[in-house]
Amino acid sequence: MAQGKNNSRGFTLIAALLILVLLSGVAAGLLFMVTNESKMSGNDQEANLAYYGAESGMEKLTSDLAALYTQYQVPSNTEIQGLISSPPTSAMVPGMNYSETISYSLDSSGNPKSAPSTISSGSNQGLYAEITPMTLQVIATRPGGATANITRAVEVASIPVFQFGMFCAFDCSYHSGTNISFGGRVHSNGNLFLTAGTGVNAVFGDKISAYGQVIMDRIDNNASGSWNGSVYISTSSSGGCTLNVFPPTGTNCLKLLASTPGDASWSGGIAPGAGGANSSFPSLSSSTMKGYLTNALTGATNMNLPFIPLSKSCTSSPPSPLPCSDPISIIRKPLAGEAASSVLGSARLHTKAEIRILLADTENDLHPERPALNGDADDVQFVPGNSVAIPASSGTKTTAGVLTGAGNEFYGMAQVGANNWVAPNNYPGWASYPLLGEVTTGGIPANGQGAWMRIEYLDNATPAAWHGITRKWLTYGFSRQNNVPPSGAAGTAGADPVNPQAIIILQQLRAGQTNTIGNQNAFYPINFYDAREGVLRDANPNGCTVNGIMNAVELNVANLALWLQGAAPYAGDVGKTVNFSNNNGYILYFSDHRGMLVDPNPSNGGATPAGVISGESGLEDTINLSLGGGDIAPDYALEGTSYYQYSPEDVDLNGKLDNWGGANIGYGFGVNTNPGGKPNPYLTTACGTTGLANAVSGARHVLKLVAGGLGNLPTMPPGNAVNNCAQSAASPTGCGGFTVASENPVYVLGHYNTSAADPFWGTANNTPPTQTPHSAAAIIADAVTLLSVNWSDLSSMNNPTSPTNRSKVPAASTTYYRMAVAAGKSIPWPNPAWGGSDDGADGGVHNFLRFLEDWNSNNVTSHYVGSLASMYYSEYNTGTFKYPNTVYTAPARDYHFDLLFLTPSNLPPGTPEFQDIDSLSYHQNFTPQ
Repeated sequence: MAQGKNNSRGFTLIAALLILVLLSGVAAGLLFMVTNESKMSGNDQEANLAYYGAESGMEKLTSDLAALYTQYQVPSNTEIQGLISSPPTSAMVPGMNYSETISYSLDSSGNPKSAPSTISSGSNQGLYAEITPMTLQVIATRPGGATANITRAVEVASIPVFQFGMFCAFDCSYHSGTNISFGGRVHSNGNLFLTAGTGVNAVFGDKISAYGQVIMDRIDNNASGSWNGSVYISTSSSGGCTLNVFPPTGTNCLKLLASTPGDASWSGGIAPGAGGANSSFPSLSSSTMKGYLTNALTGATNMNLPFIPLSKSCTSSPPSPLPCSDPISIIRKPLAGEAASSVLGSARLHTKAEIRILLADTENDLHPERPALNGDADDVQFVPGNSVAIPASSGTKTTAGVLTGAGNEFYGMAQVGANNWVAPNNYPGWASYPLLGEVTTGGIPANGQGAWMRIEYLDNATPAAWHGITRKWLTYGFSRQNNVPPSGAAGTAGADPVNPQAIIILQQLRAGQTNTIGNQNAFYPINFYDAREGVLRDANPNGCTVNGIMNAVELNVANLALWLQGAAPYAGDVGKTVNFSNNNGYILYFSDHRGMLVDPNPSNGGATPAGVISGESGLEDTINLSLGGGDIAPDYALEGTSYYQYSPEDVDLNGKLDNWGGANIGYGFGVNTNPGGKPNPYLTTACGTTGLANAVSGARHVLKLVAGGLGNLPTMPPGNAVNNCAQSAASPTGCGGFTVASENPVYVLGHYNTSAADPFWGTANNTPPTQTPHSAAAIIADAVTLLSVNWSDLSSMNNPTSPTNRSKVPAASTTYYRMAVAAGKSIPWPNPAWGGSDDGADGGVHNFLRFLEDWNSNNVTSHYVGSLASMYYSEYNTGTFKYPNTVYTAPARDYHFDLLFLTPSNLPPGTPEFQDIDSLSYHQNFTPQ
């Protein structure tokens, strides 16, 4: 028994040792497996961290590239390559090292090479643009050696604005009370309001996009319930909605469902802060609408123009209520010390122009960026008693049409106490003063000295040089008959009988005067009344306010065209040597600073410093909700914010109430508009007498385009070295065009670049196989107002509160216009309880082109073909939209997108471009480095 026990103990020991060895092996195996898995997991984690780090670097590099192109229209190779030195910081992505490259072809100047092409990807696919292909590469490396390599192919596209039927830098609102259709693409950087009046159709013929929300249950003043019409969109490039047929037809024409939320992306309020999103919109956008109605969730992008960034921060996610750039800079005159080659200087249309017409109260303000020009003989001052020698060859006539021959034509003078002339406020002892303006000190006329003017042109030499032409243009005459602007060129039935060769018109004869020669007291200024600027409340006008009296410089575009061609009666003059090759035609730049006061506040987020004449009128005190619907005076307080992040009165977005411009507006009419230092531009005067006859002393100076009918606008000279163009009905394209760029508002009188005789009109869908010869025309200005062929300056002064009687015969007359327009609008504000349904709205796209007459009584039509771009808020004509009592009644709108703008050679000179960056491909590289 003992022996058995001993044997058992030995076996147990051996078994225990064997089990221990086995367990040790299992433990070692488990340890090996755990260690290996941990190592593999760590490697995988490191690889993932490297990949996500590379992805972060790529997104930042792409974002930085987009921001660079937003700030600089054409950044240099050095500026682009500088981006690779700013990868994500260790605070953004810890423990990561970066190697980045941006690759592209270079042109002969060593900068990124671009070529005209169509956009191949993204929401703007199919549009023409200047394309710069680029390849971005980001390599991210972890401290342990894990690496990820990502490549993205992109194309940077500079897209001409006028390829869109309607482009809005802010909100876009459609709520027309009459049927309206419009071809061309529509894009809004903000919200897009799609509605129509009861029983009315709004019809769209191409893609529609909004970076913000698509809203169908209200308009941009947050009013709802008054628009129950039908909205139709095309869902294909073929078989889409027929235009100018109501309701439209077409196999690919979709009627949108307006019930809440219906086909909108948002309803119940204006985003952000009210209402809610329609969760079905993304699928509706891609399926039912086939990508023809999109917002940021379904591909729409924020397309900003590449100009000076605002110091205010702009939001990067939709909707974007604050602008990210300051596009109004393109119409501004340069500041002192600014180089034409600087980023801002090169973007200005002043720099790009070939002809400049400049007016100011002082010679320093004529050309502040070129002080060395002071004293030049073509800086002409309207000195009291001065005159211009008019040669007999200019054909100066009496109103009876009899040539008077050579003689002196005076700048108009006013003699206090005669012919409705009054002493300027604070100067009751004045016996006379110049009608073309006074130098002002603190807003008060000083010494009776006249304003200044300079007209200059750029030649076609190499290098091109600027030359003054003021004195020569004035010898063609600068006056016209009373109350009737010319409607045609010299030698035609529409020529002015007084100065038939005048290109620029500064004054008109007084009623009853027949001769311009030798009589300095024979003239009146060219004044008219703009009721939108003149009244605060549409339903409660307070008569003729000095704020509504505009003084116009008229440009006879028909005579300008003859001068540029070197045709009779301008043969032998220098017009034919004006440069036309830089911009596919001519850009004429206009700036009239007469009456402008020094801006005490930094403007546009700091883009324009304080203490300069900035181009703003300083007339922002225009809404005054606290005073109610009966208010006819300022309240001297900046309106609060609503669904925007800024006040509806703050058109320059500087956070201040700029009302300083009202101080001097009434002085020329003997009205003190600055009582107690509180500006009130809404004080009244007698429009038909005092207002008609006297000088406008404040910032109420505008450009009026006259004689612009079919065939009258400039094109490049036939037989030129650029393309040897010769316009004909069979070959209408490629002859260049004419763009008017103005720091001031522009008013277009009568037919412009087309007429009733143009076969474009009345053809099915307005796309005839051949186009009538015309100019590729554009107007880029603070605001653009259309005046019918029946408009009368005198009638507008005699009827400041009655739109029906502002024409030569009661009501407007059907008028035809053909040009692209880029201009400003007003800021919408919440619909007040005391107002009508339109109060607070910006007028909508259908009122972007402004009106001042009764177009409804005789059911007449405003025919328009072109492209519309709402690029900024108007900072000179700041009056809010008003309807339907005092300002105008709506015409029937026959509006069309000009399909010729889809061809690059047909774009107007100086067409603004915005930048868009589209990703073409994106992949990870696994090839060892």
